[in-house]
Amino acid sequence: MMQMQTPPFTKTNKFILIAALAVFLINSILGEFSGVSLVNYLGLSSNMVIKGFVTQFFTYPLMETGFMSMLFNGLLLWFIGSELEMLWGEKFYRKYILMNILVVGVVYFLVSLINSDMTYVPLKGLTGVNFAMLVAYGLIFSERQLTFMLLFPMKAKYFCMLLAGIEVYMSLFSSYKYSAWAHLLAMVFGFTYLRYASMKSRLGSLKKETHKKKMKSKLKLVKDDDDKPKTWH
Repeated sequence: MMQMQTPPFTKTNKFILIAALAVFLINSILGEFSGVSLVNYLGLSSNMVIKGFVTQFFTYPLMETGFMSMLFNGLLLWFIGSELEMLWGEKFYRKYILMNILVVGVVYFLVSLINSDMTYVPLKGLTGVNFAMLVAYGLIFSERQLTFMLLFPMKAKYFCMLLAGIEVYMSLFSSYKYSAWAHLLAMVFGFTYLRYASMKSRLGSLKKETHKKKMKSKLKLVKDDDDKPKTWH
């Protein structure tokens, strides 16, 4: 009998998903019994940020409004994000998520100030975070097989390209174009940051290697000097 192997539920993703699920349930209950929605307070919109709700830069990823969106994004963050957190460690993983959330949020806010159509359109959900995760997954595990729509097997790098293409289409022809552009920005930022981090790591390794070679050279010179016969006068 085949069993599906799932990655462990890592600490950071456990916190994010529990918080997102709690917000989703509270919002659903409030909407059902009082007609109140938390989207205006937790989703990110320039209109509310100007009024003082600056916490929206951190809360908008936790604001999911659809059951399927909550389910899909939650599973994606668990399966892909947990593997990345185990590979990178908590510190770098949290830094990657936080930087992605803030950069996308700030850019979305600035663009919405220019475009009046976006003033009251909130940015919300884990999709942007997951797209940044997919970019990282596609770069690190590019040859790994994933299944698109549970039917079509493809390599991780092509899976990420396909999702990017879908987002480009949605950004041009869908009513969700503003959110789609934010998700694309998450992918671009994720790719750029990881390339920068990789280059920085390589430069650091190169400097260490150069330093080791210099130290070996100095030790060799000292050893050669010690081997020379000493003369006494």
